[in-house]
Amino acid sequence: MRKIQQALMTGVSYMLPFIVIAGMTIAFTGMFTQYIGVESELISTLNGFAWVIMGLIPAIFAGYVAYAIGDKPAIAPGFIGGLIASQPVIEGTAASGFLGAMIGGLIAGYLVKYSKKVKVPSILESIKVTLFIPVLVGWAVYFIMAYPIALTVGELNTFIINNLINLSGLPQYAFLLGAILSAMCAIDMGGPLNKIAITFVFAVWNDPSGIGFVANAAVFPGIMVPALSVGIASLIAKNKYSSNEIKMAPAAILSGLVGITEATIPYAIISPIKVIGANIIGASIGGAIMMAYGVSTAGVSGVFGVPMASNIPIFLLAIIVGVVISTTLHIFLKTPVSETKENAEAAKEDEFDIEITI
Repeated sequence: MRKIQQALMTGVSYMLPFIVIAGMTIAFTGMFTQYIGVESELISTLNGFAWVIMGLIPAIFAGYVAYAIGDKPAIAPGFIGGLIASQPVIEGTAASGFLGAMIGGLIAGYLVKYSKKVKVPSILESIKVTLFIPVLVGWAVYFIMAYPIALTVGELNTFIINNLINLSGLPQYAFLLGAILSAMCAIDMGGPLNKIAITFVFAVWNDPSGIGFVANAAVFPGIMVPALSVGIASLIAKNKYSSNEIKMAPAAILSGLVGITEATIPYAIISPIKVIGANIIGASIGGAIMMAYGVSTAGVSGVFGVPMASNIPIFLLAIIVGVVISTTLHIFLKTPVSETKENAEAAKEDEFDIEITI
């Protein structure tokens, strides 16, 4: 199970740069047409280019999930599985989306991994990995993805997305979806649950209903609120935070503004239940506000989503409300730090090597 989790995280990590390129391009071109009123063939072509990249993301995700398990020979079969998941090749079958891409990547990876153990004549050993395994596994993945996966997971994926779309369209229930997505992003600060929520957003990104951009806006509080609130709280209630936590505050606030949730980790290490609990409450309320008002954005991460928001005042209000609630809870729950405790926490922090990445 741990190997599978690591493979999925590898797929997400390699997928994110493509998401950033496509998302920022969509936001950039949309800004020109929506706010500046500039329409040209160049802008339209650039926007279309971004959507082409977006359509390839499930294939990229699956390719690198497979790579994490079976190494380089698994990339092509994994890519094939992800591509079929997003673009069914058999009439009457449905796209299985990121769930199908995940399955396709795992199947390709493990088929390659175990195919390497098959004994072949020594004369064929040199081309086994470069020729036979990619081709044969590629064919196997094609048939598995084109038929059973498309007919089962594809229909399940369609059912889930349609129900989520329906949920988002009901004002009395839409806020729940926003709260759940945002809380998932806040709960583990860039970890697996965060990635699952983001994966759902990308899975419905290009849905004709527009839910992709609405779901995208809903996760912004979960991405921004945690780091912003811990940073602000440590500057307001300095008697409750160690000198190291106060020194980290400006970096945490800046990280929150640009959507780097991982900046919260050093604070959560010291008091995980209180910090994560406060973040979840504020972020979920912010996400609920976003979804309840149907705010959408094509922007990617942090303040970069503001210019493309369909309702900028409500977008900012959702973030601010989430930050205020979480900051208040952080200050209320935090106990004053004594000199002895501060020294102990400083020593504890030195045990960790935290690398903050986007």
